[in-house]
Amino acid sequence: MKAEKPFNFEQTPGKLPKEVVPVEYSVRIVPSIDKFTFHGTETVKLSVRRPVHQLVLNALELEIAGASVDGKALPDSPIKIDKKNELLTLALPSELTTGEHTLALSFTGKINQQGQGLFYVPYHEHGSGTKKIMLATQFEATDARRFFPCWDEPAFRARFQLTTVVPENWLAVSNMPIESETKLADEKEVRFATTPAMSSYLNVFVAGELDLIESRSGPTQLCVIATKGKAEMGRYALETSAQILQYYNNYFGVPYPLPKLDQIALPGGFGGAMENWGGITYYESALLFDPKNSSAETKQNIYEVLAHEMAHQWFGNLVTMAWWDNLWLNEGFASWMGTKCTAHFNSQWEVWLRRNLPRDPTRRVGIAREQAMEGDARSTTHPIQQPIATEAEANSAFDDITYKKGQSFLRMLESFLGEDVFRDGVRRYISAHKYSNSTTADLWNALSEASKEPVGEIAAGWTEQPGFPVVKVKREGDKVALTQERFTVNFKNASPLEWKIPLTYAVVGELAGTLLMTGKTDSLSNIPAERAVKLNVNGAGNYRVQYDDLSWNLLLHVLPSLGVQDRVNLLSDAWALVQANRAPVSLYFGLVKKLPASTELAEREQLINVLDFINRLLIGSAERKQFQGYARLLLRPTFEALGWESKPDEPPAAGNLRASLITALGDLNDSAIIAGCRERFEKYLTNPQALAPDLRPPVLAVVGHYADDKTWNQLHELGLKTTSIEEKQNYYNALAGAINPKLVKKTLPIALTDELPTSRAVFLVSRVARQSDHPDTAWDFAKANMKTLLAKTDALGATRYAPSLFTFFAENSRADELREYANANLPETSAPEVAKAVDEIQFRTEFKRRLTPQLKAWIDRKNH
Repeated sequence: MKAEKPFNFEQTPGKLPKEVVPVEYSVRIVPSIDKFTFHGTETVKLSVRRPVHQLVLNALELEIAGASVDGKALPDSPIKIDKKNELLTLALPSELTTGEHTLALSFTGKINQQGQGLFYVPYHEHGSGTKKIMLATQFEATDARRFFPCWDEPAFRARFQLTTVVPENWLAVSNMPIESETKLADEKEVRFATTPAMSSYLNVFVAGELDLIESRSGPTQLCVIATKGKAEMGRYALETSAQILQYYNNYFGVPYPLPKLDQIALPGGFGGAMENWGGITYYESALLFDPKNSSAETKQNIYEVLAHEMAHQWFGNLVTMAWWDNLWLNEGFASWMGTKCTAHFNSQWEVWLRRNLPRDPTRRVGIAREQAMEGDARSTTHPIQQPIATEAEANSAFDDITYKKGQSFLRMLESFLGEDVFRDGVRRYISAHKYSNSTTADLWNALSEASKEPVGEIAAGWTEQPGFPVVKVKREGDKVALTQERFTVNFKNASPLEWKIPLTYAVVGELAGTLLMTGKTDSLSNIPAERAVKLNVNGAGNYRVQYDDLSWNLLLHVLPSLGVQDRVNLLSDAWALVQANRAPVSLYFGLVKKLPASTELAEREQLINVLDFINRLLIGSAERKQFQGYARLLLRPTFEALGWESKPDEPPAAGNLRASLITALGDLNDSAIIAGCRERFEKYLTNPQALAPDLRPPVLAVVGHYADDKTWNQLHELGLKTTSIEEKQNYYNALAGAINPKLVKKTLPIALTDELPTSRAVFLVSRVARQSDHPDTAWDFAKANMKTLLAKTDALGATRYAPSLFTFFAENSRADELREYANANLPETSAPEVAKAVDEIQFRTEFKRRLTPQLKAWIDRKNH
């Protein structure tokens, strides 16, 4: 493994030459909203470090109208745009000497439909339902160059001063507070203060008919900004922001450095959130909470997304990765820190065990560690740190390995080094690199100084090579022999790898211990032969454990005395061993049978996720009906213990579990649940308040799943009528789940209309593929309408969208079909996503063949 070096500007990868560095931009943008275009001018103060004959910077989909250097206009001929490489080259009439110079440019660009560069968001105004439009930006990874010509690589930090012209009744927002406003005819010119030195992708501009609510936390002004009539729904986010800000100011040891922090709700345009410094943008339902109509799940999502994006204000914004190969430094860290902060203030939510919001809204919420490990066990995985050569590759780096393996590894490292030592190291790192860039090596150096442990050596195997280990446990008298090997699923002839594993273990009922396993084998000694040993305490480690029969049986005997975190960890590992063909399915269901009767949310959700996976795998199989009957028997007792209605004294997690169980049992064809949902839906139609907010998503989903024409039309009308993005999503999700083939064909064309925000419309097709039992119909529709659908996706979607629709198939012929389709229709940059989807199809095909007879044998045995 090649050791990475600490940050050095000269040696940082990228296309742009390093002789010229921008110091400060002054940019003026005038949008023509009716034409979806804009006109811009900018002056850039340059520091020329070595004499040059040309200037090279980034521009994309911009027309350059004029250029001058130090006040002297350049003729048109030396202005060249290289579309393929997204570069703007200005040949200079004479050599530009070292020192300070000024570049001035005027240009025009377009306002996009999808969330790239400057884009427009159509929406219906709250209350009146009037159709309106607003503007917003999305620049990560490499789209600031669509807004103004710039040095659009993270290592080129500069100060930015933005001025814009907007309609008089609009509010304009950027990274910094407004410095001045000047009235023009029926418009106004808004000038924002200059930012600190930062990377270009962190700029933001949002404008429209907006409202805000505000508060203060110490010297920082906090605002939640939303379209007219909705700002009050930001109250929960505003209070949460103050709590999180205080926690981070203390944790990082460097207070939040900007004068204000705006949380901005966008009713469309993109699907997640973006950590722009001082002006974070969110998809509306990830920020706004309506106490009368929003579910507990929504409230938790909002907290977690806020905590993630606010962690970026330090990790990503104040200190920025040098290049996209270190994206995990931004995303893995913000995922870990956001979860840590959420857990600190909301322990009852069990966030380490169950909460992790997938970026693809068609995937279930699940444990981050599990989602990362599933992908990391496959042949299509990559190291956390992967070489990134091009802009398109930068976009493809935003995946589960980067976010979730990064998060899991940091959690494992923290549990090994200790919380206080880890925090000391993070403080050293932030303090040493603030307003600058860094590499992973810089973080390891800071943690090594704080812990006196060789963190770089431990970390190298986890960040610089793919995959992760399984530790095999064998009892030999009072000795526990340990062997590590690479854990793989559907991956023949994987290269053998080794890791330095920070192991944790507990002799059940006693204190836990740690062991740094540095070779292929190791052992624990003086362990009483009759005592159970549990490795990976609380499941904080990023490895699997495979116990021998003796160890496993000892654990099964003490199962009720283990904490829920350890039980969930055993369930997850058992299911992974079944997937990897290291154990029969009876190992997993035998463990489920031995679980104590409980309404533990995370434990039951692990089971629900497995049952859901098997139920979808068996679509079209004769064995599905028998399996559904068995699965209902496993889940019914928990539902009966909870009941339909919430009780005053139940724990907060009970509402989440009730909703998960209703959805799951509905999917499993439970006639009592289906009848109960239909009855509640009928009452809801005449009195929406009759159905508690927590029950709305699952009840609507079950009703939609078994809908007839009349019910489908009722759901559709409700979806059309509401101006709440959260409610709208619930109705359309319900439509997407319909299993009646005629209704599937009625739902799919909605994706081509503007009934849903652009970023969500495309996911309607994926949701039909996942929920309706008709992934073939969804794919046929997408194939016929691909151009229109892709016009609505962002940079990530362009490479991922078509392959993702194949991940619901379990026939090898579909893998061939995808390869052929990709060769003829998809850009080269989608190759990694195509490979992942092909691997998933092949795995599902093989697993279905292997699993079906095992399941039948297990269920038959239970029934006799």
